[in-house]
Amino acid sequence: MVLRPAPLRAFQGATFVKGPGCDSVRRVYIKTLQDRVIKQEQQDAMIRRWPPSQIFLSDTDHSPAFSNPRGLVRLLLQAANGVN
Repeated sequence: MVLRPAPLRAFQGATFVKGPGCDSVRRVYIKTLQDRVIKQEQQDAMIRRWPPSQIFLSDTDHSPAFSNPRGLVRLLLQAANGVN
């Protein structure tokens, strides 16, 4: 197994605290369409809670770095070019 088990409690209790200048940081979100770890509804909820400036779609599972590394690199380059 390439991925290690992680404590779910750390992720379930995560909060998004808005501090001064928080909204000045540009964010992007890569939505993984075949994800069975974070379901589409959960990803949509995260996007609504802290809206990114750009949303990219990846037709991959939870780990695009393994299932489609070249596609992920393309998306990361697009994201980097878009935040300048």
